[in-house]
Amino acid sequence: MSLSSLWSSISVTIHDDDDVERQVEGVEAWLGRSGIQPLAISLCLGDRYRPMDWGAEVDLDPIMDLFISFIGRWENVHFDLMGSFCGSTSSVHLLRAPLLRRFKVFGVGVDSVAEPLFSMLSASPHLTDLTLHGVCDTKVIHIAESFRPWSQLTRFQMHCLDVRECYKVLRLFPNLVDCTLESFALLDHPLSPVLQGTSIVHQCLRALTLDIETYDSDLDDFFDYLTLPALSTLVLILDGLQWQRTSFKAFLSRSGCSLNTIKLHTIALSTDEFVELLSLLPTLKELLIRGSVFNPLGDTLFRSLKYDETAEESCLCPELEVIDLGGFIAPSNGMLAQMLGSRYRSDTSQSRIACLQKVIVTFDVEYRLDKYSKELKEIGERGLDVEVKPCPSGYKYV
Repeated sequence: MSLSSLWSSISVTIHDDDDVERQVEGVEAWLGRSGIQPLAISLCLGDRYRPMDWGAEVDLDPIMDLFISFIGRWENVHFDLMGSFCGSTSSVHLLRAPLLRRFKVFGVGVDSVAEPLFSMLSASPHLTDLTLHGVCDTKVIHIAESFRPWSQLTRFQMHCLDVRECYKVLRLFPNLVDCTLESFALLDHPLSPVLQGTSIVHQCLRALTLDIETYDSDLDDFFDYLTLPALSTLVLILDGLQWQRTSFKAFLSRSGCSLNTIKLHTIALSTDEFVELLSLLPTLKELLIRGSVFNPLGDTLFRSLKYDETAEESCLCPELEVIDLGGFIAPSNGMLAQMLGSRYRSDTSQSRIACLQKVIVTFDVEYRLDKYSKELKEIGERGLDVEVKPCPSGYKYV
């Protein structure tokens, strides 16, 4: 009971209506034993408690008010909620969380928690990691603009932003290292007249993830106004979006960045277009591709990645160490193993490429798993770290 460090972390999950009243006393006793320790707290709703109607009220005020009474010692906070709150959150902007380092809010209808808390966050000098999911995006960004500077943030994750809000985020948080934007919306009209004079140069950003939810515009427009000299990891989840890559090439040249990792999910590119794209990325060390159902990854890509020591020019991505392939891949028999075998060599002292270290292959349907598993097993027996995953559960080839 007297060891305060044992009581500095608590996770509360509400499974039914009686849980709120039943757990308040226990939570208060638990936190009361934490002394002066920085706190890690989590408050989540169990699946049985989540109403089908997203607008339903959830009375979590007793526990939320209790947590807020300890706000001066918050260090790591995670709320996964649904509903609205009318207790201490209304005046929380007058409070301070000087020890706060990570703050994550998930859920639907949690603006009544996030908005007052957000106005308090800018006064947390150690806050480095901020995730807002299910919060009204434009309101939060507007609040953030009113409480500058936000130089302490290094990691930011949010959803339902469009291009203009994205650029606001990059301006508001000049020291961001990792930025994830989910359900990211491209505008359905040309960006040039809208964003004229809004070019962004962000000196610190190293990892950018974009999960695009609309197909109405060209991703090239987005890169027209960005310069990211430090970018090393780029994740694009485009779910069938066309991508012409014209501005991306100019973006790479303008930024002068050396991409080490790129992850491309279901982009509507042909094999030839993938080859053209990878030719722009000679510094890649890790490559993830999830092929599109309409454009399976074929022989041209695997042939371009294959290393031939007798050829005058090296293969694509000579620094590649990790390859992660999934979705719709359809190389000819032996082509996949030949490519992997050419890049995995016991003696690379005279080679112009790095030695492959790990391969992950996820097959879309079972018959491809059967078709390629033998050749992948053989290359694995030579020493290469090969991980073969079956098709997603429940997805059977007919």
